[in-house]
Amino acid sequence: MQLRKVVVFSTLLLFSTQTVVSADKKTSGVPRFDAAVARGVAFLKANVKPSDGHPGRTVLAAYALFKAGEPVESPIIQDALKAVTATVNTEGFHPHNGYDHLYEAGLYSMFLADIDADLYRPLIQAMADYVASVQRSDGSWSDSPSGPADVSMCQYAVLCLWAAQRAECSVSPLALDRTASWHMNSRLADGGWTYRPGTTTGATGGKSSRNMTMAATSSLGVTRLLFYGPQKMEKEKGKKDPKQKKFDLLEAVEDPLESSLASFPDYKPQNSLGQLTAEIERAIGYEVSNFNPVNVHKDFPIYFYYSAERALSVAEITEIGGKDWFTAYGEGLLTLQNETGAWNETFTSEIVGTSFAILFYMRSTKQIFDKQYGLGIQQGKKGNPFGDKAITREPTELDLLISDMENMDTTVDESPIDVADEIVRSVTSIDDPEKLIGQEEKLKSLMKHPNADVRKSVVWALGRTGDFKLVPLMLDGIRDPSVDVNIEAIQALRFISRKPHGFGESLAPFESLGDEEQIKNAPAEERLRLATPWREKALKDWSTWYFRIRPHEEQDSFDQLLLAVPTANSEKPATPASPK
Repeated sequence: MQLRKVVVFSTLLLFSTQTVVSADKKTSGVPRFDAAVARGVAFLKANVKPSDGHPGRTVLAAYALFKAGEPVESPIIQDALKAVTATVNTEGFHPHNGYDHLYEAGLYSMFLADIDADLYRPLIQAMADYVASVQRSDGSWSDSPSGPADVSMCQYAVLCLWAAQRAECSVSPLALDRTASWHMNSRLADGGWTYRPGTTTGATGGKSSRNMTMAATSSLGVTRLLFYGPQKMEKEKGKKDPKQKKFDLLEAVEDPLESSLASFPDYKPQNSLGQLTAEIERAIGYEVSNFNPVNVHKDFPIYFYYSAERALSVAEITEIGGKDWFTAYGEGLLTLQNETGAWNETFTSEIVGTSFAILFYMRSTKQIFDKQYGLGIQQGKKGNPFGDKAITREPTELDLLISDMENMDTTVDESPIDVADEIVRSVTSIDDPEKLIGQEEKLKSLMKHPNADVRKSVVWALGRTGDFKLVPLMLDGIRDPSVDVNIEAIQALRFISRKPHGFGESLAPFESLGDEEQIKNAPAEERLRLATPWREKALKDWSTWYFRIRPHEEQDSFDQLLLAVPTANSEKPATPASPK
């Protein structure tokens, strides 16, 4: 889709009566924090005006409201979408304010990526291209080509590139590598960063500040995350870390095994995992030495909290100086809220300060981190791909049904239709993926059921668990003679892998045959001609991905030989896919 069409379509969506996406109602997990957020939300809804000449302020407020659970149909969010789409056209990104160009690119890209990354991908790509084009030769960014390098603006440039990566845009990892090098070279001896390294500009006169140290930590943390994946998930596959007690960080590991969650698997970073981790540790050491839950920074005091939430979330840190940082900083931030429910950000406005505070309390970056790496489903009891999933719960309807069927032979060709229908109904009636935990083995037993609808529903259910260990079973699903089962298996793999578009494979292999009726009446040989190469390519792509990123202890050479074997039942006529 051309960029101009996307912009027109995006504008039309703003006036659509249908829901594009709504954020779930969020909670900080702390009632007094939630009460403060509610007051802040009320302040923003009463005071944000789209006609005030500051679109960036409107977008920031809209982003905070969306993160707090306001639906996309909210007038402020709609106004923000209009403001953002007005900055991008077929010629690229045109910031409203030249000085704030990188702030706008970072904020707008994050906003669009969270609202609808698929719809707004061309717009996000345009902003990412712009950010890459204005990066300086030393890896830094600034407000202008001749201005001094700016740590804060670098933070938002990196955030734009991260949003683009999440939206599956084209992003050069070299830009991240270069800015990481610049940050390492500009750090001060105390482990912190100043506003504009090499100058005395800013409130601290060239000395380190907590605001800028958190901004730099954010940029380094995002870079480490994209190059080497979430370190705690990688840690679960490896050894005990003697450094973890100090800052809740991981031990630096040179030449680690390839991360299954690295965003640029074919790129060899110039900055190693050990180097990035060491820089992050130094920065945290600076914050420990200067720890104060109430930020007394005279310029932009609320900026600190949102930067800290981001930096500590991507760095996977839970404590600062032995204290839970979210609770400690949250209590400090409460003291800065005024009687109107707002937080005042000096030199900007109460709208900016209140938005930053809400983003902190809503753990905005953690929401992104968890979604990108599936920690809401794949971690702990909900199914870490490398962990245990034992959980105690009440038996579900599916438990009872399968228990009644334990003595039934489900491999016979004449399995009663009503039993098959009952299985499908019971499986698809489960509304919470957590209810499927512990039932995988029982569900696996139905993967050989003669009824394709049963196999399809089982693949759907197993895929919803998000369990990485089920990938081989999903690969078997691609070998199934039913295209419906193949499609469900591919969709399950996309969910488990956090690759919403997979490897570009179509989910409509018979599309060239015409409409539903034409597909149904097409000769079986013609369906087979289309289905076989489609199925084999999907199997090859997903198998190659799995063999590359699966846990080291599960690696052997035998199953890779399966790639040379034709897909199971490939000589049988392909069952047409059901209409969606």
